[in-house]
Amino acid sequence: MKISWIHIKGFRNFNNALINFSDKTLLIGANDIGKSNLLYALRLIFDRTLSDRDLELSPSDYNAYTKTENIEITVCLTDIEEDCLKSTFVGAIENKTTYIRYTNSKDGEYAISSGPDLELLEIKQGRFYLKRISLEYVDTNRDLFAFIKRERIKLLEISKKLLSEKASEADKTSIGQLQNDLTNLNDKIDQLNYVNSALKTVNSELSKLSIHNEDQDIRFVAGNSDVNKLLDNLELSYSTNGSPLFLGGDGRNNQIFIATWASKQIIKRSIEQVTIFAIEEPEAHLHPHQQRKLSKYLVDIFEEQVFLTSHSPYIASQFKPDKIVRLCAKNKVSEAAQCGCNKNLKLTFDDFGYRLNAITAEAFFSNGVFLVEGPSEKLFYSAIAQQMNIDLDNLNISIISVDGIGFKPYIKICKALEIPYVMRTDDDVFTKEKDGEKLEYFAGISRAIGIYKELISVQPKSDELLKYWKTNKDDNEWPATDKDYPQKAIALNDYIRDQLNEFNIYLSINNLEEDLVASELKTSLSEFYQETDNAKLIAAMQRRKAENMLHYLEYCEDALSVLEEDDILLPLTRIVSLVEKEVRPK
Repeated sequence: MKISWIHIKGFRNFNNALINFSDKTLLIGANDIGKSNLLYALRLIFDRTLSDRDLELSPSDYNAYTKTENIEITVCLTDIEEDCLKSTFVGAIENKTTYIRYTNSKDGEYAISSGPDLELLEIKQGRFYLKRISLEYVDTNRDLFAFIKRERIKLLEISKKLLSEKASEADKTSIGQLQNDLTNLNDKIDQLNYVNSALKTVNSELSKLSIHNEDQDIRFVAGNSDVNKLLDNLELSYSTNGSPLFLGGDGRNNQIFIATWASKQIIKRSIEQVTIFAIEEPEAHLHPHQQRKLSKYLVDIFEEQVFLTSHSPYIASQFKPDKIVRLCAKNKVSEAAQCGCNKNLKLTFDDFGYRLNAITAEAFFSNGVFLVEGPSEKLFYSAIAQQMNIDLDNLNISIISVDGIGFKPYIKICKALEIPYVMRTDDDVFTKEKDGEKLEYFAGISRAIGIYKELISVQPKSDELLKYWKTNKDDNEWPATDKDYPQKAIALNDYIRDQLNEFNIYLSINNLEEDLVASELKTSLSEFYQETDNAKLIAAMQRRKAENMLHYLEYCEDALSVLEEDDILLPLTRIVSLVEKEVRPK
């Protein structure tokens, strides 16, 4: 059995969201987007630790922006083959599928209904199925020491119950021997001279306080004098080279907790119950390598359905794309991009291939993405954003280098995950051979039209811009022997450049360095590079581009303010406006 999808109406961040799941699902998105609320919606239906009082909810659980008076949460359970579920949902299963719905209203009470069809749901007596379906939830705000203590107690209790009669009798014999050993140990402690001397005074003073203390002596004991109480209070520790160590930092404790918790789940696995696991931010306190390892461990160790929430791009880069749910905000309510887990996402990500890493996975958590060709552009736009008081981190905007001109896979990912984006590419002049003649052309405009044609235009055959390009594209070629760029080519570029801006595709006039030299920033650049000739200045900037850009910005970042009205800022201001439109709708 698995939860195929959930449909949430009016609950917290969600107004009317249908979200598909996989067998192992990663929930990602910005802070306060609703990842925990999505899990809580599942918990309202499946978490037995939530009481009836918890299920009644409060006014703050109703979506404030839509002013709803009702909440409805529906889940679809598919692939039901377990006998324990068939006997529980008698008459409510059809084609291995059943539906469960939680409803509530501000002036009423919660109700649970189920049935084989959404049109045939019947109200039931509470969460009648909880003996057979359980959701095990791990909170992100876990107190590691408290959790470790509680989980190790549960682990020991379950392990004890599962012992065979023979093993149980053997343990009783061993416990008796341990009691003798403990008694002998405590007697030897009493015989230590400094212990005996210290306690004489304590016992003497104690007898003076009350007559009841006269026949009672205080002793120092090794943890406990009763072996059963000692065993009930065992502490988890770890050792190195056989030497015990105290539990250490939060990262190690988090790993110990997860391992203990997971062991408990595996030991108590039963054919009489289906378990679902929901774990928030397993990466807490762990460095990148251990974040990746832990997420893989949690996915691989459980046969059952697992939900993880995470803010870690290292974990996100490890998940298959059709197992990712990216939550995003639309008109102040949360939805899942592509309605959650989607097989079409896999096709999109297959094109992305080797490019997926922690840096590019950062985009999954962004409100907007600004795609640039290389590190020098990323350095420049990051610096000028800061100079213009544009707080990219506050807006949750990422500037990502595609390391070349391969923008298409990145844009496909942004579109698939419904992430607002802009791109900026150079419009360098390239040379090619055609019919035996060497021709020059603006490569960027051809590249941008290719991106527009494949990714932007819904009906390319009827698109006016593509018709214009088809009619006039020959104007973008001229003999390599020409000293100047033809006016027709310049006019074609200017027209199409303006049109593409509307689709978040931005072209430089030439390239970043030439555009900067042609701007008000030239004076500062000339002073830094000690060069006034344009061609030599551009050549100096293009040698070790990223390194030179970094050095320039270290000493001359304040000079960027002269570009406040320059067109070079257009893609930056555009992504800011797109993000603000998403997160701050009017």
